[in-house]
Amino acid sequence: MAEHYLKTELDHQMSTNPEMWSFVQQASLDGVWYWDLERPDQEWMSPEFWRLFGIDPATKSHNPAEWQDIVNQDDLKIALVNFELHCADPAHPYDQLVRYRHSDGSTIWVRCRGRAIRNEEGKAIRMFGVHNEITAVRRRHETGRELDAANSELRDFAYAVSHDLKSPVNTVGMLLGELQEAEGEHLSQDGQHLVALARESIERMQIFIEELLRYTSIIGEVVEFVPVSLQSLAEGILQELDEQFRAANVVVDLQPLPQLIAHKEQMRLLLSNLLTNAAKFSRAGAGNRITLSGETTEDNRVILKVADQGVGIGREDFEKIFTIFTRLHRSEQIAGNGLGLALCRRIVMNHGGRITVESDLGAGSCFTVELPQSQT
Repeated sequence: MAEHYLKTELDHQMSTNPEMWSFVQQASLDGVWYWDLERPDQEWMSPEFWRLFGIDPATKSHNPAEWQDIVNQDDLKIALVNFELHCADPAHPYDQLVRYRHSDGSTIWVRCRGRAIRNEEGKAIRMFGVHNEITAVRRRHETGRELDAANSELRDFAYAVSHDLKSPVNTVGMLLGELQEAEGEHLSQDGQHLVALARESIERMQIFIEELLRYTSIIGEVVEFVPVSLQSLAEGILQELDEQFRAANVVVDLQPLPQLIAHKEQMRLLLSNLLTNAAKFSRAGAGNRITLSGETTEDNRVILKVADQGVGIGREDFEKIFTIFTRLHRSEQIAGNGLGLALCRRIVMNHGGRITVESDLGAGSCFTVELPQSQT
């Protein structure tokens, strides 16, 4: 398809008319920068960038140390990691939010994006980037603190309930153990059977309380986003769960997974829960394959898929399975407490993504997770 004549004309105007580029820069951007990666102490910053922070551009010498001195140091660490990843792999976006200190002491939020310019060997030799101030957007976001407070109250309540349950449950378990040890030989066969059933119930309750505590701990959690290798996480999880998968006659096909900026522990919980859920609903007496795959889309989103050959889910239950405490099977059929997939949804929500499922009864399921590759 031929390029539209107006696009061709605009490209020519932008490359030959300095006023056009100046207009675009001043009207839609809050700063432009151009970095010599072969001489890393040289980085040209446009005047608009410094004025954003109430600083006279004439006082600056275009040294990266000047802006690194006023940027939030935690944000700088993430930016530098993103920079290294982008230089090593063009597919990894250099795109993040960073906080700067204004000359009046206030905080300015800026979205910083960049793209490496490479030589014939593919080595990054220059970096071109742009800034957009988003302080007003962040302030509107902060007005949602009432919701954060509600989440905090819910978390504290659920934590208190589950924590207060933990002590008496542990006590009952201990007493049953002592009863069985002290009086076991005097109990009838039926009595011993009843004590054993009671101890099994206590153990299930203890597991439930621990998982409930885990779920409540991530409600409204303030998380630190760092570069995460999903491949490394998945490989570690498969080693930990190898015995469990063998017992369920399950083989996991791990395909290459991308990197992203996320909360590492929550990503580990997400992958672990999705894989154990797939194994749990495998078909008895049959070889089952679980496939874990991932990709990065052109719009910088990570897509993860966990596909299994298990018992499947009816379409009417697609939404229900992500609701806390919801179970589609009795515990004597398939163990569980209805927290695993609810935890997965909460983690995905914490990262600004979504989780969906496609399935047919008797034909397996495929869970799809969509996450932003970089938290911006």
